[in-house]
Amino acid sequence: MTGLILLHGWGYGPQTWDGLAQGFGNAPVVVLDAGYFSPPDLAIPENPDGWLGVGHSLGFARLLQMDIPWRGLVGIGGFLRFCQKPGRETGTPAAVLEAMLARLDAAPEDVLARFHKRCGYRLAPLPTPGAEGLALLRADLERLRDLDLDLDLPAPARPVPTLFLQAQDDRIVPLELAREAQALLPGSRLEALDTGGHALPMTRAQDCLRLVREFLHDLG
Repeated sequence: MTGLILLHGWGYGPQTWDGLAQGFGNAPVVVLDAGYFSPPDLAIPENPDGWLGVGHSLGFARLLQMDIPWRGLVGIGGFLRFCQKPGRETGTPAAVLEAMLARLDAAPEDVLARFHKRCGYRLAPLPTPGAEGLALLRADLERLRDLDLDLDLPAPARPVPTLFLQAQDDRIVPLELAREAQALLPGSRLEALDTGGHALPMTRAQDCLRLVREFLHDLG
């Protein structure tokens, strides 16, 4: 049976998937941890029937870059590029991430709280990253700043069936970035939800579960 690999985005943790992880019946589900607030765990076990990768925000880009023969991919608030680039003005100005990087060591809780507010879902209580988690948060902010997968995406990854789920009121990743990613990945499609912000797995968990289930069913 095709299993699911779930990977959260920047500033969150495995609790991102609390509303989805138990909703796939007997299918194996593995929840990864980028290590911001607890020890990292990115190990993917063997599954003879293959995996559907489901990533939130940066988690989608990270799954796409893994050397895994995915049966399919789902990007919830996903993207191939996060920051504005010359000639491509949609996205977050790099200066915003530079400002977050400058304040991260001195005031990590404040940086996270402000980010969560813009996402539309704040963790309560707000976890405090340890030294290793803080280093990983910094490294992944730099990854977000520099990310542009259209330039170096491995060719074999491009034909994988891909579903993008995107909220029209997302203040972190505008709908145009999801459309850009869809256009660059043959075989992908986009489902736009009217509301939910950038934290769809938490703010619209049941809708995400329904759409991922349907996509998994379509994979056969």
